Amino acid sequence: MKKKIILTLCIILVFVAGLLIGTFVLSKNKEIETNEEKITNIDIKYNNGEKYYIIKDDYKGAYDYQEIDLSNDYGNYEEVNDKIKLFNTTEILNYSQYSKFCEKWNLKRKYNDTSKNYMIVAYASYGQPIVEARLANAIEDDGKVVLYMWENTRGVTADIGAYFLAIPVKLDTYQNEINIAYTNEEYNNIVKYGSIQDPSTMTVDKPIIYIYPKEETKVNIKLLNSSLLTTSYPKYNNGWNVIAQPDGILKEIETNKNYYGLYYEGKNHYVTMKNDGFVVKGEDTIEFLEEKLEILGLNEREINEFIIYWLPKLENNRYNYIRFETLEEIEKYMPLEITPKPDTVIRVVMDYKPLNKKIRIEEQKLTPQKRVGYSVIEWGGSEIK
Repeated sequence: MKKKIILTLCIILVFVAGLLIGTFVLSKNKEIETNEEKITNIDIKYNNGEKYYIIKDDYKGAYDYQEIDLSNDYGNYEEVNDKIKLFNTTEILNYSQYSKFCEKWNLKRKYNDTSKNYMIVAYASYGQPIVEARLANAIEDDGKVVLYMWENTRGVTADIGAYFLAIPVKLDTYQNEINIAYTNEEYNNIVKYGSIQDPSTMTVDKPIIYIYPKEETKVNIKLLNSSLLTTSYPKYNNGWNVIAQPDGILKEIETNKNYYGLYYEGKNHYVTMKNDGFVVKGEDTIEFLEEKLEILGLNEREINEFIIYWLPKLENNRYNYIRFETLEEIEKYMPLEITPKPDTVIRVVMDYKPLNKKIRIEEQKLTPQKRVGYSVIEWGGSEIK
């Protein structure tokens, strides 16, 4: 009987201890969450179980912010990347280290207080004229500083845009944490589209498909992401059904009308500048496209039509960044299903961005394409917004 009483008391004690510990942890978590909810200049919102910090205003405390251009004396592609790696940092420096960092990168040194450490955030982006940031808040406590920041890159008219942020902190501050903030517009796009940008503003222009069988052939072509279509000619109706001739003339079976190609445009085609590509003077557009499109497998007529369409968009710019998408990138956006299956499929999609100034990038390596037997050829393009 005595053993039963002791056992019962032990169980009760364990239960009470667990309850007390749980209550303490919950109250602590609640306290942390309550404190975070009180952060000035930031709203906290939730979407699909994720927490987002929404920037309302800028930090009112002491900090130095500079936007700079690191484009001078950049050298070749490898040197540019090395330069960016050296500049990019998020760390706490003592006064001497802070001074040396400013001197090395020709930054204005705002602070002369040797009794402080300095929280440094330096970030550079290749191919951007402006890299900008906003600091919403900096909270320093128990040897740690926590920043709430928003950042953005704009345009492509210079080589290396960058920003530099320095915040004086206590000497015993040795850890840092950065929480990324979003604008209201970016957050709304995340809720709607799962991305900070509205993908409906990104389009792929004038893809046109040519079909060259070895003999008259009935061909069916399906666009496997047809929900992205914004226009098509002849009208796409769960596929195109045509009778194709070896010279490329297509007869739509349903209407009995002749066409030389199948045309469509699509939305949600999100493209950005990459580390590789070409930088071409506007006045050199024709020579450049004639050379590269031949390598990619287009014939003389297709090259002519490509240039006629894109030349007005390219030749009047001082420079253009141009990159040809890989087959994997094209297939990810708009896979094709072709029946009967061709011997050769060539798909060329050119992404471009007008530039006011020449930039240095790694030259894209193009794989020569050869046409063998029954062939399907497609070309199109998109402006990088």
